[in-house]
Amino acid sequence: MQRAIIAFVVLVFLLIGALTSREIVDRRNAETHSFELQSRNVSRSLAQQASDSFQTMDSVLVDLTETIGAKGTGPERIPALRQVIRAQVAALPILHNVFVISPTGDLLVDAFGHEKVNYRDRAWFIYARTHRDLGTYIGAAVRSRTDGQWVIPIQRRLNHRDGTFAGIALAAIRVRYFETLYDAVDVGKFGAVTLLRDDGRILVRDPLQTSVLGKPFGKAAWFRRIDPSSAFGLTAGRSAVDGVLRFNSFSRVPRYPVTVLVGMSEDEVLSEWRWESLIDVAEVAAVLLLLAVLGYYLLRQVRVRAAAERELSRFALVDGLTGLGNRRHLDDVLEREWLRAMRARAPFSFLMIDADGFKAYNDHYGHRAGDRVLKTIAACIAAAVGRPEDCAVRYGGEEFAVLLPGTDEAGAYRVAESIRNAVAARAIPHIGKPGFVTVSVGLATLRPERGTGSGTIVEAADAALYEAKRNGRNRTEVAVRHVPVAGA
Repeated sequence: MQRAIIAFVVLVFLLIGALTSREIVDRRNAETHSFELQSRNVSRSLAQQASDSFQTMDSVLVDLTETIGAKGTGPERIPALRQVIRAQVAALPILHNVFVISPTGDLLVDAFGHEKVNYRDRAWFIYARTHRDLGTYIGAAVRSRTDGQWVIPIQRRLNHRDGTFAGIALAAIRVRYFETLYDAVDVGKFGAVTLLRDDGRILVRDPLQTSVLGKPFGKAAWFRRIDPSSAFGLTAGRSAVDGVLRFNSFSRVPRYPVTVLVGMSEDEVLSEWRWESLIDVAEVAAVLLLLAVLGYYLLRQVRVRAAAERELSRFALVDGLTGLGNRRHLDDVLEREWLRAMRARAPFSFLMIDADGFKAYNDHYGHRAGDRVLKTIAACIAAAVGRPEDCAVRYGGEEFAVLLPGTDEAGAYRVAESIRNAVAARAIPHIGKPGFVTVSVGLATLRPERGTGSGTIVEAADAALYEAKRNGRNRTEVAVRHVPVAGA
């Protein structure tokens, strides 16, 4: 019963723990999924906006390259080109400046008349000079050499008619333009919106950290988690820029090798989930504690009941006055030991003990004194019977019995005499002869055989006790060795 209760309590603990854990995990997944849906819409919208911006710059550069291709970049063309470029920069707030660069990297014309500026060491210039690709190329964010502002260079290669390098038409986008746009996006206190090239170089980041603009993060763990084959998706990781652990929703910018990353701090995304989980854990802990208390109380009650039942069972087999076993106990032990001795072919001894003249003692000294005498006799018997397998009982009234399995006649006789002499040595006064309380003992020893019952030895010991009484009392009589087989 106790094991069943413990197993039940443990099972309930595990079940509640498993269900709570599953609910917490499901709720966490729901929170991240909700963030993914919301941030995906934002990142896709920003990606489309970036695509539109780049496409506008592309149109500006296409028009400029067509004009240069048709009319050239000779000194006489510079004023007209500057006028066209100024009009474009004035019309488009995203534009920081538009440049025409010579094959040697010198600035030929821009919107503001800057002179003596060379760009031959710029990565975007080197790329254009070494690649015949006439498409649009988006360079890494750099500081403008004309006024120091952060810009994103977008360029197209210019070719002579024979295909040789003729310079660059370049549009510089204001980083501040995108920063202002991204600043309006609510990504929490520790969130970030990032525009980066597919090689991991950051073009724009809000909140702005100029120290990371144009720097390569292609080997960063958070960047490697972006699936290059997916148009959009969700990643998580610790930022290499500021060390914040974020969930990031990314969207590829259509038609350009650029990606928009919308990130929110994991703490902010999961703050409500963590608070609710903490409440759930506290509630479950309280329930489990209550269950543990109830289980402990129930287990304790079961143990108390089991102990009480054992005690009652013990009392049911113990004589209340003397503390020895009772007749029921003798019946239980006698049959079991008799069969064991039969299997082992071992000797089996039985003593019947009776207080001499006990009725006269009771009549003269009273029942209380008689009870004290019975207790004394029981104590003498218990002292003489020391083996665990021996059994001493109050047989009834002033009669006692001692079961001695595996004991031969000589050994049983010594036990009987020990008991008789111990009672006599107490010298309890008695009105009858010999003047003090004595006992008579009947002893029977048998080697159990098939066909004989345990009652055989009891009858033999009882007959020997009768002989002891008849022969003067205060003595031990041994039963005759021949005992008829039951049923013979």
